[in-house]
Amino acid sequence: MLMPSIPNIGKVKIKQLLWPALWTTLLLWLLVDAFKASPADTIPTSTTNSSSFSLSKKIQDVFTSPKNSTAKETTSVRFSDGPTANISSSSKVAVIIETRASGGIIPLVLHFATVLGPDWPVLIYTPTENFGSFSTSHSLVRFIKAGRVVVRPLADGIYFPSWDSVSEFLTQKWMWEDLAPAEHIFIFQGDSIICANSVRSVEDFFEWDLIGAPIDPKYGVGYNGGLSLRKRSSMLRVLDTFNWHDATGPEDQWFFARTRELKEKDEEMGIEGSIKLPSMEIARTFAVETIDYPNPLGLHQPTRFFKNEILDDWCPEYKLARTDRISGD
Repeated sequence: MLMPSIPNIGKVKIKQLLWPALWTTLLLWLLVDAFKASPADTIPTSTTNSSSFSLSKKIQDVFTSPKNSTAKETTSVRFSDGPTANISSSSKVAVIIETRASGGIIPLVLHFATVLGPDWPVLIYTPTENFGSFSTSHSLVRFIKAGRVVVRPLADGIYFPSWDSVSEFLTQKWMWEDLAPAEHIFIFQGDSIICANSVRSVEDFFEWDLIGAPIDPKYGVGYNGGLSLRKRSSMLRVLDTFNWHDATGPEDQWFFARTRELKEKDEEMGIEGSIKLPSMEIARTFAVETIDYPNPLGLHQPTRFFKNEILDDWCPEYKLARTDRISGD
């Protein structure tokens, strides 16, 4: 029997080892590629039952307190349509103050956050005991983790059973100072809505110190505060100059009268443009309530003053606005 030559033996071994080596190399390449493609900056899917999501360390990691917001409000979630909101450095913020249960508020907040865009932080002020109810919405928690929605606690004992309690709160410095560094404060209540069909944006009205739906003279003067845009520095200037407890009536009409008074005093001293208030014609393009306008940016108490068939065409999302208004509002 002839034995194979040494060169032939080498060729046989090479052929036997070639395919295992190639498969091993391919497998390693696929593993490395899969590892690189794994997104390190995405939010892991929670396996926690939402019904047991209580005020625990997990909630504390999601919700922020007024003075502990810098680290937890940044996010690794990425959006493709522009910069993501960061409330600790933003010059603008949308604010809702709500002490009632969160069920009817969550869809509204998500709508505002979506229409305003990813560079608008949306801030919810609510009692601490409401934190758990806000955490039951996976969609809202996703926005919170992304830094686009922030929940902050109100002080113990603060509730809004009537419009005068809301006025009392808004005419104190605490909230306006807490909203720093933002200058443009977009306030919306549960019975308001922003219309996605509008050709205008909130930024289009940044030049004004105070703007809201113009109030019909039979109801008062100025602009309604339920959906309003205000400059924080001007509101603090009013509060530094005037005492709310000397006044009567709702806060929005009081702020309007006081800002107009400051404007007139500045003009008497030769200071022009220190405070800018819009005409009623401009104000109703921003929002409407008691004075109609065909296609405003937003609505306050839409079902109270307008026919549904009109709203269905222009702003069908009005149905998200709450109808259980605060007493006296």
